[in-house]
Amino acid sequence: MLTLDTLGSAAAPSFEQPLEMLQACHDKIRRFCDQLDKLPPYIEEHGVDDAARNTIDDVVRYFDIAGPAHHTDEEEELFPLIEERVPAAASRLEQLSAEHGYLHSCWNAIRDDLLALRDGRIKQISKNELQEFARQYREHAAAEEEWLFPAAASALSAEELRQAGANMAKRRQAG
Repeated sequence: MLTLDTLGSAAAPSFEQPLEMLQACHDKIRRFCDQLDKLPPYIEEHGVDDAARNTIDDVVRYFDIAGPAHHTDEEEELFPLIEERVPAAASRLEQLSAEHGYLHSCWNAIRDDLLALRDGRIKQISKNELQEFARQYREHAAAEEEWLFPAAASALSAEELRQAGANMAKRRQAG
């Protein structure tokens, strides 16, 4: 059966640990990407049943809401301070920001197909498109984990990280 793994089994980091919280978001992104990989073969075997529809709803909700919020957190809380402290990082930050935009575009391209599939307006979805989106998102997350999070940990003070987490939490409450 197609089901999402339990996403909240361990205590999730809070906004008081913003880098750990962003890492936990990457872990969720990978789990949702895994679901996208599994969806086409599942549908080939079982059709678009309740499990497939629920999975589509969960994936759409995540990439519509949490994905963009995650990118905003990075771009508004981490990027400016890293660039201020490490001017040579500007091109790397620009690349990550461009990847955010590209991932949003890729998501928008498959989102409508996922909803059409869920609603029975189409019978199948491009396995290659879903896999390519998932691959690119995984690679982007890995690049951030390799460079962005360590750069933020070394460039930002404990107080700046605390404030970044508070700002992230405020954005969630306002949204």
